[in-house]
Amino acid sequence: MKKLSIVALVAVLLVACGGSKKSKLVVGDWKIADMSAPMPPNMPDSLKGQYEEALKKQVESMKASSSFNYKEDGTYNYNLGGQAGAGTWKLNDGGTELTLTEGGKSDINKVVELTETKLVIEAPQPGNGGNLTLSLAK
Repeated sequence: MKKLSIVALVAVLLVACGGSKKSKLVVGDWKIADMSAPMPPNMPDSLKGQYEEALKKQVESMKASSSFNYKEDGTYNYNLGGQAGAGTWKLNDGGTELTLTEGGKSDINKVVELTETKLVIEAPQPGNGGNLTLSLAK
């Protein structure tokens, strides 16, 4: 019985350390490398080209003027196209969800990719509008 308890404790510690290791990958300064958003539902075909062109210009502008800083203490701040904000962040144990909380409101984002230099997340849009995909680079 004692051996079983030790094995269980070691397993728990390994899982806990793994999640912590992934969280360390999030810590640091990030810039927008790319961003894509779904076409709004029910958009007339005649406006789709204009929408895509406007989105492309907005992404280029945001790439030049946006930054994110995720700190080891679980807080973050950002400047997104001239709008500043701050809150707390938490990566789930599996490294598959990044929860951002700002002003008492939490958003859960799917982590698509996480490496030392790349973070790709998908954020659900309101009203079943698909997912915004945000690629960040260190």
